[in-house]
Formats: sequence, structure tokens, C-alpha cells
Amino acid sequence: MCTVVVRVDPAAEWPVTVLALRDESPERPWDPPAAWWPEVDPTVRGVRDRSAGGAWLAASDAAGLAVVLNRAEPVPTDDGTWTTRGVLPLDAVTGTVPGADGQLPTTRAFNLVRATAEGAAVDTWDGTEVRTTVLGPGVHMVTHGAPDDPAAPRIGRWLDAFRAVPAPAGPPVLGPFDELRAADAGTDPGDGWSGWFGVLAASTALPADDPDAILRDAVEPDGHVATLSVVAAAVGRDRTVLQHARLERPGRLDGSVELHRA
Repeated sequence: MCTVVVRVDPAAEWPVTVLALRDESPERPWDPPAAWWPEVDPTVRGVRDRSAGGAWLAASDAAGLAVVLNRAEPVPTDDGTWTTRGVLPLDAVTGTVPGADGQLPTTRAFNLVRATAEGAAVDTWDGTEVRTTVLGPGVHMVTHGAPDDPAAPRIGRWLDAFRAVPAPAGPPVLGPFDELRAADAGTDPGDGWSGWFGVLAASTALPADDPDAILRDAVEPDGHVATLSVVAAAVGRDRTVLQHARLERPGRLDGSVELHRA
């Protein structure tokens, strides 16, 4: 299950900053942020799932950012198939919000974090209804349950820690792994991200299969799931900046490859 930390400050130059960690089967192939969907919109870039063709995270300068997180509720289907959840971030940054047309999603259950220069929200589909939770000013955390729910693993353990440190107010200067190394060394590159990355570094004291671990490598009900990559992002009024790192060893911070700025 993925983890997203969101800071909202509508009056700021960069109204939303996001730290997103992707959990997935290490056997499922994927591609780092790029403009993989020219037939949808050539200005959209994101993390592409090769198996289904959709996106875990998608962004554009005009429409901000969207990232999908799986939920566990069962969703009935007539034929035993579902639309891939990877369509959701792409739809969100091209103007389609889940449930807005009165039609229920045909995907499995999800949380969809949407961030624009106007603020941030989470759309939740639990197989019964679509609910939207607006994220007010401040720092929030989303996993596979309700946003900011202290009963949810990771949120109850780490949300207060993220709120206790200065939140990033703009794009990261360094790639995520370099940010982590700087935070672990007690240094600050001056871009405001050292607080959040310091919390992330501290969280690795937990075993990767602990329910409260943010960096995960565990056997879940759906199989082997591990944290594969990290995205640090800032959403402005006419620009969205992403810094991405693929983890060299899933669920571990002792190495990374393929740093990307998009």
C-alpha cells in the first residue's frame, strides 16, 4: 500500500507539496516519469505501469498532480474484471474526476489524491460510493484508509512527526535519495525538504515488514509488496515539478538509480 504526505498552503507561491512512495510487486514492470501518453495529452507525464498502460502518478503544468493508492474493500463485478486503477491519475489531470458524471467507477477500490494550485483533495471509492475529502491548510497523510486517520497503520505512527517539522514550500533541489542522505547526515540543502526526508529516514529504524513502516517490503494479502520509488513534487500555478528516484533495492534506502526531474 502506497503512502502520500501532502502540505497545503493556498496562499503560497507553491500551494501544494507532495511526498509520494510507491508500493507494488517487485515483479511488475514500470517506467519513471515521462510523457508516456501523447495520445491522451502530450503535456502529461507520470510513472507508467507497463502491464496495464496506466499511471501510478500523473502530472502536468496546467493541471497539477494526481496519485492513486489501492484500498482493500471488495468491489463487485459482473465478469470478474475491472478497469485498471491506472486510468484515474491520467483522467484527473485531463479533467475527469471520479463519480463527477454520476457513474460509479469500474475499478477496484482506491484513494485518489488530487493536487492543484487551488488545493488538494482525496477521492475515495470503496465499492459503494465515491466520497471526496478536501484537505485543508496544513500537513496530511494518506495511505489505504481515510486521510489522516490515526487508526491507520503509518498515519498513527508518523503523521504527527511530519507535522512537527518544517514542511517543504517549493520544489526539491536534489533528487530524493540525495535528500535522504543529506537529512540522515543532518545537513540541509536549503530547499525545505530536509524535515520530511528526515522523518522518512528515521522511519527506516522499523523492520520493512512492520505495519507502521513507510518503506515497505512485506507479504500482504495481495502478495509481495515493496516500496519501489519515491517522488517529491511541488505544484505551482503554472508549473508542476517532480523529482523521482527508483530504489535500487525495494524497500531500502541504501542505494538508488535512475534519478529523474520532470
